[in-house]
Amino acid sequence: MNGEPLPPLTPADISDRDLVLQFESLGDNCELGLVQRRVDAEPLGLLRFAGAPLPNLLRAMAARFAGLAGPSDIRIQPENGVYMVKLTKYDFIYHADAEVGKADPNVLLRQQIKILPFLVDKLLAELENPSKILVFRQNEPLLAADLVDLRVALDRFGPSTLLWVQPARPGHPPGTVACVADRLLVGYVTHLALRESVPDLDLASWLIMLRNAYTLHRAYVGPPEAAVAVPVPVPEPTRAITLRFGIEGNAQGSIRAGWSAPENGFTWAIGDRSLLSLDLPSPAAGYWLEMDLAPYIAPPALPSQRLEVRINGEAVHVFDPLPSGKIACAVPGRLVGGQSGVEIVLEHPRAASPRDVSGANDVRRLAVAFRSLTLSGIAGG
Repeated sequence: MNGEPLPPLTPADISDRDLVLQFESLGDNCELGLVQRRVDAEPLGLLRFAGAPLPNLLRAMAARFAGLAGPSDIRIQPENGVYMVKLTKYDFIYHADAEVGKADPNVLLRQQIKILPFLVDKLLAELENPSKILVFRQNEPLLAADLVDLRVALDRFGPSTLLWVQPARPGHPPGTVACVADRLLVGYVTHLALRESVPDLDLASWLIMLRNAYTLHRAYVGPPEAAVAVPVPVPEPTRAITLRFGIEGNAQGSIRAGWSAPENGFTWAIGDRSLLSLDLPSPAAGYWLEMDLAPYIAPPALPSQRLEVRINGEAVHVFDPLPSGKIACAVPGRLVGGQSGVEIVLEHPRAASPRDVSGANDVRRLAVAFRSLTLSGIAGG
């Protein structure tokens, strides 16, 4: 591909090889790079095989990678019988794909001096005019402040979509993807490969997860302009379920316990939990639940809300803190397929009365104001 626009592909028909070319590694380690190699894709990328700890990456991004490709800042060093490339300016390191005794380190150095400026320019262009989904993964727990710093650093370049890859856990089975904020996806794989044994990755869950992330990304932003001459439709089910809340909405027939009376354009979820009962959408391998909402907050007494979503008795996602606006999460198809209906339980344990937290004349325990909710099918879920 070498930086050329990718062909117009829909999530349903894209091959595994073309799928992985829609993603660019931010370099915590080489796991995504090896996933690409396993399906015969070998894109050029500065951070594809790089060990680039997040603090070092943030420092490099702030400086637009200045000095990274300077000849005096590139070292070829032996390690465990192979040569490694060390970029000392920001302490990045990656394999030179050469064994000690079978390659000349001076030749390797000249190769790196020649190619690194091109790779830096390529990454900067990708950050400034994003056509790929940027992938970040880290074995160590990621602090909320670190994630904010990473998103701020990316936003300085352009409106890129970030996919944060995590190990699966209860409520988030391997392969599922959640859209937790604007241009922020969280994907789950069976496990993250350990740094000392990166080839021990789970290819199957990576590919399912990447396909679902690609589907969500295309549904939100559409195909990259450079890649298509006409819009490429994203496959949609023939029947999605959409609830519109408020006085003029259609949600009243689906509302059960835990709701206040509808108001102009929204309805409050109240108390500790709220229940919705939906008809079945069209059959699909997986589903996408999107909600447009606003949490009730009253700082400093009530700075945030928490929302846990349960579908037909099983937890599928937790939003904590709950943002305002459109949010979404993936729902495994097995929770919906073959059922008589869809029961959605919304747990919101921080509901509070405005009278108690702000002195307002409202005794209801408010949690979240819902404007709309849609459950629809996604490909490859």
